Amino acid sequence: MTDVFAYNLSIACNHCVHPKCAGVCPTDAYVVRDDGIVYINASKCMGCGYCAWACPYGAPRYNPETGRMTKCNFCYDNIDAGVPPSCVAACPMRVLDIAEIRDERIESSDGKEERGKIELWNVPGAEHPFPLPTFSRTQPHLAIKPHAGMVNKLEKAISNQEEVKPQRHKDTKISWLSDFVVKGFEELPLIIFTLCGQMAAGMAVISLFSGPLSIPLLAAIGGLIGLGALASIFHLGAPLNAWRALSHLRKSWLSREILMFGLFGASWLVSLAMPGMGKLPLALAGIGLVFSMAQVYRLRSIPAWCNWRIMAGFFVTACLLGGLLAASFLAADVLRGSPVASYAALLAQTGVSLVLLLGIQFWLVTSSGAAVQGTVHRLRLGLIGTGMLGAVTLSIAGDKAGAWIAFPIFLIIMVEETLGRWLFYRLRQ
Repeated sequence: MTDVFAYNLSIACNHCVHPKCAGVCPTDAYVVRDDGIVYINASKCMGCGYCAWACPYGAPRYNPETGRMTKCNFCYDNIDAGVPPSCVAACPMRVLDIAEIRDERIESSDGKEERGKIELWNVPGAEHPFPLPTFSRTQPHLAIKPHAGMVNKLEKAISNQEEVKPQRHKDTKISWLSDFVVKGFEELPLIIFTLCGQMAAGMAVISLFSGPLSIPLLAAIGGLIGLGALASIFHLGAPLNAWRALSHLRKSWLSREILMFGLFGASWLVSLAMPGMGKLPLALAGIGLVFSMAQVYRLRSIPAWCNWRIMAGFFVTACLLGGLLAASFLAADVLRGSPVASYAALLAQTGVSLVLLLGIQFWLVTSSGAAVQGTVHRLRLGLIGTGMLGAVTLSIAGDKAGAWIAFPIFLIIMVEETLGRWLFYRLRQ
């Protein structure tokens, strides 16, 4: 007797009652027809890939030839012509079929209802059969008859993970450094955008507790905003459609993030024109930007992202990088011999703040059950520890000694945050 069994489950797009892909799309490129069919209007898609992250079933796919997202459209042209979709017509075993749903029940073409079939749109996600995700709330328009072997209580596992989630480096022995370069390059635009945006927002918030925003600090914030905006464009497959990104503010957090980024840029212009008047609007816009960034990643389809640590980590990063960049400008003033008596006290306060923030960062990383283990993870923890030692030294050093320490601390934490962001995107695999 054996408890081993296997079956195939063909999943394309389930044309859900509440399609998550349509809800998160910033350009509102998804169309939901009256008959429930969900398809993409390619003329609106900007190829950001956010819908693929949000879909519990991984239905949307990026088409590198067109630079846009694509997925099953249920062959709606066939449906309109009165013929079945291509998959149903081609299936040799007749395991795929279509039926009309009326009053939330299937009305089969032959008038018969097959026993044992589960109508998933009427069943909570927690009761969906393996290997379908149990966290989905989209109410997929999918009826399925589970394999007979699924009724037992034995632990189930997917044997063909390489087909379900293909590995980029399949059958290739690859070092962590090569993996970092390849994966990091793929996500490089998002890494640059998020880190630049958070650093600029952190500087804006810190300015509330310091003196007036100087021209160098404003120039740095503006440069970070410009670099982040440029990097975000390179992440898009169809950047000419980026102007549509504010089309779905009602539902899409990505649309709201882009709006907050624009408001942050506008507040920077106000601060540039009126340095003594624009600090509060700039700081508030910065806080809104970091909040919306974190909300973008709170997706149930990626459990490692859907928790409070993402919000906390983004704000800690903003304060860390913003404070370090501001301290670097302060250190440059010290080394130029600017006669400001409070510089030593300010550098000491910065050091104490950095110790606290890095301590929180260390706790967030080590206490997370989803933390990626390995060489890069250990390297990141080592950099955090090195940064804390540097921050302690900064808090007790004098003017010029502290000024020289500020620059290497900034570089160390920049490397640490870049590694952390790479690990963050790697959790989506």
